[in-house]
Amino acid sequence: MTLGNRILELRAHLGLSQEECGELFGSTRQTVSRWELDLALPEIQKIVQMARICGVTTDSILSDGISTFDAAFERFVCGVYRKKNVLVVETERIALVYLERGDTLCAELYEGMRENKTLRAAAAYAFKDKKTNYAYWDNNGKITANYDAGDIIGQKFDRKQLDNMKRVETFLAERNKKPLPTVPEAGFKTCLTKWRTGTKFYCRDDQIFALIYLNGMEYCFHMAPQQHENTYCGVTAVDAFELGNCIGKQYFRIRHLGNDSEKFTVSFSMLNEPFRKVSPPSGENGIDFASCDNNLEKVKRYGDDWITVTNCGDELTYCRDDKDMIERFEA
Repeated sequence: MTLGNRILELRAHLGLSQEECGELFGSTRQTVSRWELDLALPEIQKIVQMARICGVTTDSILSDGISTFDAAFERFVCGVYRKKNVLVVETERIALVYLERGDTLCAELYEGMRENKTLRAAAAYAFKDKKTNYAYWDNNGKITANYDAGDIIGQKFDRKQLDNMKRVETFLAERNKKPLPTVPEAGFKTCLTKWRTGTKFYCRDDQIFALIYLNGMEYCFHMAPQQHENTYCGVTAVDAFELGNCIGKQYFRIRHLGNDSEKFTVSFSMLNEPFRKVSPPSGENGIDFASCDNNLEKVKRYGDDWITVTNCGDELTYCRDDKDMIERFEA
């Protein structure tokens, strides 16, 4: 079997056209065709990239007489999983776990590539004590916590648990990296949806933040214990419309702002309820601000590559090329 034959076989297992394969490996359809016809040789960096994505060794691609599929072939599939009082959202780079355990609500943030994710942060709210325990592991290896979390932080994410859960959504990381539209090209609604679809993650300034936005659902984990002990972990339905975002129902939330006696310490869970997408408000000219004012993020300012929305005095800016967006998802 020639090198071109092996590349063709790998492309077939990935289910890609020559054009898609070219985009995946930073080449063109014509170049992929020449590879498969043995009219040209791919650079060694592209051979390594093929091996990594396809789960095979470089030798199995380059050497004659070695089976191309000498390693288990599986394209990593991201998904949303549910089982009774547990919800798991896993991407290639992070995993968020929300669960009810007795009279305690828990949220966990795992970070790492594919199967090698470890626990970076955890929050748990006890209804009886009305207290939120928190812990996170920063990029310098320091653990910040209000309890002894040394034996918890750093533990490996158990993907076997997903075998006993129902996968309600499946999606893939976007590898083509097609340019996102600007506001003049696509309008507010499209940009507020496309710019946000993916995984946002950072750990800096005494806080850790992760957000997965997928199909109108926002899965969030935010912890800033050094800034008024601000903790928020939850699931919110969000839908974009031409003048901003419509914020819908929250299906899970751990919220702790300041000390435990403040009114902002509100926690609830409805993981067993079916998730429903929200709908933008309707009325005269399609928008009825009067009846839904507190549930709207309205566009206040914008440029070609950014949109600032406001809700009850708070402002949030979305950017076309957000430096904290670590992966995007295929439609």
